[in-house]
Amino acid sequence: MFNRLVNTAQHWDSALYRRPDLQAIAIAIQQSIPILAIDVYFRLLLKLAISPDALFANLFSNYPVLPDTITDHSRLILSNLDMAVAMVFVIGLTHHYLTNRGIQNTTLPVITNFIAIYLLLFEKSQLPAYIATQYLLITLITLLSCRTYYWYYHHFTPNASPFSFKYLIWAMTIIAINLLLHIVCRFPRMLTIISNLLSQTFFTTFSGLLLIAILSPMLFLLGFSLPPELTGNQTTLNPVISNLDAMLTHGLSTLPFPENLYSIYGAFSLFGGVGNTLALNVLLLFAVSKKYKRLGILSWIPSLFDNNFLLYAGLPLFLRPLMLVPMLLVNVSSLLISYIAVASHLVQPVVFLTPNNLPNTLLPTLASNTPIRSTILAILIFMLSLLIYRPFIHRLMTEDSNEK
Repeated sequence: MFNRLVNTAQHWDSALYRRPDLQAIAIAIQQSIPILAIDVYFRLLLKLAISPDALFANLFSNYPVLPDTITDHSRLILSNLDMAVAMVFVIGLTHHYLTNRGIQNTTLPVITNFIAIYLLLFEKSQLPAYIATQYLLITLITLLSCRTYYWYYHHFTPNASPFSFKYLIWAMTIIAINLLLHIVCRFPRMLTIISNLLSQTFFTTFSGLLLIAILSPMLFLLGFSLPPELTGNQTTLNPVISNLDAMLTHGLSTLPFPENLYSIYGAFSLFGGVGNTLALNVLLLFAVSKKYKRLGILSWIPSLFDNNFLLYAGLPLFLRPLMLVPMLLVNVSSLLISYIAVASHLVQPVVFLTPNNLPNTLLPTLASNTPIRSTILAILIFMLSLLIYRPFIHRLMTEDSNEK
């Protein structure tokens, strides 16, 4: 039955990625890897050594305090790198989509989409976090723009100059639409609303946690920008704070919310990022394909610190049924195993706070009152994740070798 599930996922993946639109997206997203690698490693450097709450600053008492100017400049550089990742993707997608449709001169649509997406996403004091994960929004708008340009090109004089008045009207219309969308879409507000929603007690129940286990990989692979509580730190959520207060006051016997996003989802489903993708990275390190092995080596250190953006772009994970199915299986199985273990008191829930930016793989060991049993549980879940991902990765590599 499992083999049938793998076959079905591969069938849908092959059917989807034969479409010209998806081929253009895959090429464009992989072309952004060089600048994305710089972005990811610089972000890692900021988390480990530069920011005021850097991991090294929390671990070492004599760690030098860096001037605020260095931190501010570093964040500005990171914002520009985020912008560059998005823009390289937009340029590549516009060019490949239109050239595949027979349009050779793509200068005007490339410039137009560059300006339009920039105006949509970026504004002082409204820079959305992790631009690189907003692929769905960027892709839909860019493809819509390209389709209208393709229609425009074939319904007006094809031999006319691409900078003629008729085409400039199209460009101004696309830019104006994105300006309007920018006013309507308020990314930080949406993320704040979701963060407040995740603090509700519903997400301390099995149903709420199961919903998160299903939705988080789906939204991630669809290209939505997830709130930080679903990609890393859950310690700001009200149930987690209540647990810590109760622990310090009364001990473990009176925890109000033993099963919550921090003790179940964050502690056992985010090894390397959404979907325990550290297991996926380990499999790539032993891949026969040199291409995938290089990707595994490049993304190894960021994956250890729960950043899987390079895997997202390199495989790519974006819109891939072949990767969505195992990620869902890994998330749901991790939830079931850890929930049963905590609810049956086999392990004590993760309660304590750890230093900022510490890898999630260390949470079961350092933040639980039963470190040995929690570590064994984490190892079992990680091994299961390896077993689930392995046949899907094998099919992906076989598919790529057949295409070559």
